[in-house]
Amino acid sequence: MKDFISKIIFILFDIAMIMLSLYFAYILRSTFEDLGLQTTPFMEYLSFYPLYLILILLFSYEGIYTYRYDFWHESRLVLKGIIFSAILIFAYLAMTKSIGDYSRLVIGFSFIFMGVLIPLSKNISKKLLYKLGLWHKKAKIYGNDPFLTDEIYKNPYLGYVQAKQGQEPSTVFVNSKNSDIDTLKKIISSQIKMRSEVIFIPLIDDYDLTHSHIYELSNTRTNFIVFKNRLKSRYRRILKKVSDFSLTLLIFPLLIPLMLLIAYKIKRNTPNEKIFFKQKRLGENSKPFTCYKFQTMHENSDSILEKYLQDHPEEIAYYEIYHKYKNDPRITKIGHFLRRTSLDELPQIFNVFRGDMSFIGPRPYMLNEKQEIGEEIETILSVKPGITGLWQVSGRSDVDFHSRVDLDVWYIRNWNLWMDLVILIKTIKTVLFKDGAS
Repeated sequence: MKDFISKIIFILFDIAMIMLSLYFAYILRSTFEDLGLQTTPFMEYLSFYPLYLILILLFSYEGIYTYRYDFWHESRLVLKGIIFSAILIFAYLAMTKSIGDYSRLVIGFSFIFMGVLIPLSKNISKKLLYKLGLWHKKAKIYGNDPFLTDEIYKNPYLGYVQAKQGQEPSTVFVNSKNSDIDTLKKIISSQIKMRSEVIFIPLIDDYDLTHSHIYELSNTRTNFIVFKNRLKSRYRRILKKVSDFSLTLLIFPLLIPLMLLIAYKIKRNTPNEKIFFKQKRLGENSKPFTCYKFQTMHENSDSILEKYLQDHPEEIAYYEIYHKYKNDPRITKIGHFLRRTSLDELPQIFNVFRGDMSFIGPRPYMLNEKQEIGEEIETILSVKPGITGLWQVSGRSDVDFHSRVDLDVWYIRNWNLWMDLVILIKTIKTVLFKDGAS
């Protein structure tokens, strides 16, 4: 019953956001005096029922009111539904010859506002209903992965809560890691008899199956899953270059004042230090390039580190795992702030201009790390490294070296523009509200 009430509330929220988007679009159109006065009253737009009907039906088709997607996956489906709705609505207006009855700007702007307001309202409404207990769904997880368990139970957008002992869960998650095939079959077979929803988490997690094509070989009852290395596609590589260039042109003017301020702060706090730090890093196809950062260490850093490691030998073991020191004595006072906020990476935008790096991509690895990357070296060096990437926004507080490599490989194999947008937004959020990676 709670699930049904929640779905009705979400549909009502979506209808309200469509109305609000139409209102904002109508007001915005009224500011264009050169186009003349509005002739169609606002109530005509509000009562244009195909707009609501098509959008809600497309959302239903995408499973937005059925499945519990996370915010970013659902937002992608919402935007997809909005784009298709816009195409269908303009086609409907043209076919019914009623295109002249409505302002195309109002209709067009309303879809743009929907693209912002509907994901925002879903985020707010789901978290609100979760606090009220309406968006709770009892779940049980088979498998031991603390990071995944925390994400499932502690993400109010998903709404899953751990079923207490003696309670019957509505949804069961079956994590295939660390389980043999016979055990998995028994768990799934027993659980599917008792409930309508069993969510299976596959053993191989190197590929994003939401972008894979799955089809059936009926005679053998076999499913085929098509894996593709998305950045191997020439078309997608061109798309990646265009997105990098566009992002750089868009963001660079905004960064100039900030970079000048940081340069001033570095000189003021450490007048004898250089502003920029330059280091050779591994680029695309193993080609070394000079990577730029803001200076965050003292000039005599080697002697400082040598003395520090003699007194703190435990830091050597820490470095072998994470390829950084827990308390690095070489870092200046302002350097701690720059690293904590990842602002020391900003000069790498010049590397993007030069074509050495992408805006978003795998980490630019040091030359002496080439051997340690291991068998994935060919995949890692098949693309340009990025200023920011998936491992920086992975949600884990400490990511060891090999986990970073795995995340970078996952990014390369499953790349898409939406993923880049999500990483960019999460990076901005990390810089503004959380500690960044050092």
